[in-house]
Amino acid sequence: MKKVLLSLILLLSFASYSQNINDFQYVIVPIKFDFLKENDRYRLNTTTKFLLQKYGFKSYLATEELPNEVLTNRCSFLNASLVNDNTMFVTKVKVVLKDCYDRVVFETAFGTSRTKEYFPAYNEALREAFKSFDKLNYKYNGSQPTEKSLGKIGETAEVKVPTEIKLASERAVAATEPTKVLVSGQLYAQPITNGFQLVNTEPKVMYKIYNTSVKDYFIASKGDVNGVFFAKDNGWFFEYYQNDKLFSERVEVKF
Repeated sequence: MKKVLLSLILLLSFASYSQNINDFQYVIVPIKFDFLKENDRYRLNTTTKFLLQKYGFKSYLATEELPNEVLTNRCSFLNASLVNDNTMFVTKVKVVLKDCYDRVVFETAFGTSRTKEYFPAYNEALREAFKSFDKLNYKYNGSQPTEKSLGKIGETAEVKVPTEIKLASERAVAATEPTKVLVSGQLYAQPITNGFQLVNTEPKVMYKIYNTSVKDYFIASKGDVNGVFFAKDNGWFFEYYQNDKLFSERVEVKF
C-alpha cells in the first residue's frame, strides 16, 4: 500500500509540474543539436527558433543577444532540443523543452518525412512535429521561475545552463549584422515538389526553396549552401552562414 501511495504522489507531482509550461516565456535554442556535427545544420536551429516564436514563445539562439532576465536568472527559460530516431527510409524528429534542472516540461510527437534529401526531409519532419503545439494552447501567465521555486520539485537536481550562455557580468553579445550581397539578373520561379526552383534565362537552377507554414518564408539552398529565403522591404533575400559569418543576398525573382 505504501508503494502504491508513493507512486501516486510521484505521478501527481509530475503531472502537476508538466502542466507549467505557461510559466515560461523564453526558450533558448542551441546553435547545434547533439545528433548533428555542424552549427545550424539544415537550418534546423534557426527554424526551431522561428517556429517557437510562431506559437508565442520568445525564442533565441544561444549565441544571440539575450534579454537581461535570461542572463541573470538561469531558470527563467526553457532549453530546446531535437531528438531524432531515423530509419533507413524515414526521417523522424521530435522537439523537447526542458527546464533548468534538465526536466522535460513538454515534448512533441515525432514528425516524419520520407523525402530522400536530408535538408527538406528534416525540415518537413520538424514542421510536422511542431503540430503538437497546436493542442498545447500555450499562453504565458506572467510567472517568474527561479532556481528556488523550481528546486522545490527536485531538491537534489543540478541547474543546467547551456555552455553558450553566461551571466551578464561575464559578457555582452553584439547583434549580428549580415554582409550584404546583390545577385544580378532576373530569376524566375518554377514549381517543384514542396516549393520552387529559381532559374535564370539559360535556364540554370540558381536556388531551390521549400515551403514552410509561414507565408513568404522558405527553407532554401544554393548549391551546397543552405539558408532561408524570405520577403523583406519589398524584396527577396537569401541568408546563410559561411565560416560563421552571416551573408544576405538580395534576389530579383518573378513568381
